[in-house]
Amino acid sequence: MNKDQLEKELNQAVDGLLMKSEIEAPFEFFYRELEQGEQFSSEKVTEWTGEAAGMEVATKELDEFFNETGGIAADARNKGESNEQRTQMLKSRLNELLEDVKVYMITEIGTQVFILGKTEDGNYAGLRTMVVDDEASVE
Repeated sequence: MNKDQLEKELNQAVDGLLMKSEIEAPFEFFYRELEQGEQFSSEKVTEWTGEAAGMEVATKELDEFFNETGGIAADARNKGESNEQRTQMLKSRLNELLEDVKVYMITEIGTQVFILGKTEDGNYAGLRTMVVDDEASVE
């Protein structure tokens, strides 16, 4: 599957979905090519975002990430599916389209979240979003 097809598929999967946290953030398509002979690492994610070298990148499994966060919320266009169902559908679609999907998180004031997996051609693609946790808020 080429980059344009992958972008279309992932954008359809997140259409109307928002990442739940203290804010509800949209998902956006993310794609980066590796140079020939270059190896992927979590530090690569920092480099791709333009963050300072040495920033800590936390890595989680997809299920673990969605279980620990508020999951996703559907906007007003959602008709009939629960947020849990939409989360399961999104996870399933990511695993169908990409290999070895993991979540990479870079925390500053908010947390930049990259849900990435390996494409058929050996590059990396997925989704980018934001999570904000207010430690002082009381539920």
